[in-house]
Amino acid sequence: MSMRFLILDVFTERPFGGNQLAVFLEADDIDEALLQPIARELNFSETVYLYPPRDASSTARLRIFTPEAEVPFAGHPIVGTTFAMETLPDVERKGELRLEVESGTIRVHRRRAEDGSLLHATMEQHRPVFMAETPRVELVADALGLKPRDILITGLPCEVVSTGLPFHVVPVGSLAAMKGMQPHLGRMREVGEELGVSDVYAFTFDTVDPDATVHARMFAPSYGIPEDAATGSAAGCLGAYVVKNRAVPAARLTRLVVEQGLEIGRPSRLHVEVESESERIVGVRVGGTAVVVGSGEMSL
Repeated sequence: MSMRFLILDVFTERPFGGNQLAVFLEADDIDEALLQPIARELNFSETVYLYPPRDASSTARLRIFTPEAEVPFAGHPIVGTTFAMETLPDVERKGELRLEVESGTIRVHRRRAEDGSLLHATMEQHRPVFMAETPRVELVADALGLKPRDILITGLPCEVVSTGLPFHVVPVGSLAAMKGMQPHLGRMREVGEELGVSDVYAFTFDTVDPDATVHARMFAPSYGIPEDAATGSAAGCLGAYVVKNRAVPAARLTRLVVEQGLEIGRPSRLHVEVESESERIVGVRVGGTAVVVGSGEMSL
């Protein structure tokens, strides 16, 4: 059988930046047993398979695979698939998309140019869940190749947060420390055994681009991703984290611009919005753009 797919770079406006994604737009005929091997063969951080929705009110259903496992939710696959669907003739160009993933239905808002082309896609993530704080900072620092003071100087906790997928959010005091990190994936797994989550989203308010709010790096040993170029699901967790821990000024709507992927040569930009009411977070949104860089055909 022959299976066509698109290749996109997500959370970037230019080819060869952002996070790579493969999208199989017609996955109905692909054998279930092939979904994981195909994702491993392509070896992008995620591969998406698109299906008709289960609910008639939804637009489509997505299954998302890393090289190692299927995941219930992910950010750059949802934004990237929104852009990939623009190539389909029967997709409604007006209004929002409702995309079914394992964790639930995600609403995606689209912003278009005057000529109708898609400029920007923003997903509404799940309400944040704050799961656990890390008491032993020295173990976290050792796993990331940092010194404990690189974390402690921030005055912020290391905390596991989920807006659909849990991440261990780790604050770092300087850009120099971020760039010098040498993560040890085995030790990260050991820390994860205590927390239940080994995937780390480290960040600092010290940025390369003065227009960015935070600089971030993400390491996901549990999904076979040594370092991710752009992580929409983790960016939502980070937005909720900085609001909850009052690391940014209190506001009804907090906006962050996240730069990520610079250390691995794939610069990315993610836009995060956190909506609050009476000190309670009521909405988390993450958006960005994507470019189609190619297409392929897998024959089995």
